Amino acid sequence: MTRRTRDFSVLIGTTGVVLLLLVATGALGLIEALSALGVIASVAVAYFAGSAARVPRGVSQSWAEQAAPEPAEASSALLSALPLPALEIGPGQKIAAYNRPADDLFQLANLPFARASAVIRSPVLLSAIDQALERPMTGTFSAELETGPDETWRAHVSRIPSGKNVLVLLEDLTPVKRAARARADFLANASHELRTPLTAVSGFIETMRGPAKDDTAAWPRFLDIMAAETDRMRRLIADLLSLSRIESSEHMLPRGREDFAEIVSASIAALQPIAAEQGVSLKVEAPAEAIREITAHRDELIQVVENLVSNAVKYSKPGNEVTLRFGAAPSLAEARTTASQRWDISQRMTLLQALARSQLPEPAVWLRVEDQGPGIEREHLPRLGERFYRADQSRGGRITGTGLGLAIVKHIMAHHRGGLAVETLLGQGTAFGVWMPAARE
Repeated sequence: MTRRTRDFSVLIGTTGVVLLLLVATGALGLIEALSALGVIASVAVAYFAGSAARVPRGVSQSWAEQAAPEPAEASSALLSALPLPALEIGPGQKIAAYNRPADDLFQLANLPFARASAVIRSPVLLSAIDQALERPMTGTFSAELETGPDETWRAHVSRIPSGKNVLVLLEDLTPVKRAARARADFLANASHELRTPLTAVSGFIETMRGPAKDDTAAWPRFLDIMAAETDRMRRLIADLLSLSRIESSEHMLPRGREDFAEIVSASIAALQPIAAEQGVSLKVEAPAEAIREITAHRDELIQVVENLVSNAVKYSKPGNEVTLRFGAAPSLAEARTTASQRWDISQRMTLLQALARSQLPEPAVWLRVEDQGPGIEREHLPRLGERFYRADQSRGGRITGTGLGLAIVKHIMAHHRGGLAVETLLGQGTAFGVWMPAARE
């Protein structure tokens, strides 16, 4: 029995019961009651048959009722299925429906019966909504909206077919725009960095061919400069290839299980001769207890340790000491604190936040590299980890490098779902800390 049939049956039955009660009390005769019941039943049956929805032959009435939801419910279900922020706007710019992404963006749950003009600040988009509400439109209106200094959205406005409402779909273009700007900056900086040593090498070649052709005594000095510039190009290209390889596989988690303490020891052994050559001593403070294994790419983590320690050696004077500490922690939060928050009055900044694999605390490992250099001014800290940003720009400009070392460290730690932070004291030193989840049992 369908819902409509049940409703009409209840109506006729209730009327019959009332008539019987009237007959029983003597207020109405039996013949009059039966006649009234017949008339009421005839009218009800006629109304039931005339108001029934037309359905194709072979299709039951119950199926038609189940397959035809109310317009508001159908609209809400459609909006809920969309992954992008979407609004259904009716006459007067009233927001008739919205989905969860739109609520997260505009906080519409706190604004019942809001109008589009109360949450949308773009005159271009509001004008397009008004035009779509006033007259039918064919196709979809699209426009890019600059909603902030570094935020871009694309709005799609279309009239709902056979309706008066308008559908507004919002697409966040900010990541795409940032990636395009980063790519353009990367190519511009890479070409500039390569052009400088190439120009130097080309200039000395022309000098040796021309004015200094017969001045063979000056050739060794020219050749030394050319060798240094060539080595600079080689290191830059190697860093670019390394960074490109890491970025291309950043979405794929490492699978190998490695001994974190052994990786640190191997890296320090390789850097001891370089530090000794510059008169800098390396001090390692290893934990007394054993450290759990990590799920990692061995070569990448060796590169992290070598980049951090070599940077510390670069900015240290002869006689200074570079201290390397590492250990384990019961959670990522404690690992972050231990690795990057050891000085009381320092300037700190987290350059990369570690991504937890679960809601529960999980064991982690950490590494901290401290130097006794001049430190870094606070205004330069947010830029650490950018491609081609050289920390020596904030330390007097006396150190040369590719400016990709910290960018490589940052991407490697992102690949391992780890974190990166800096802590500095002007005139006393700088420390970089990294941390990452330990391998699961």
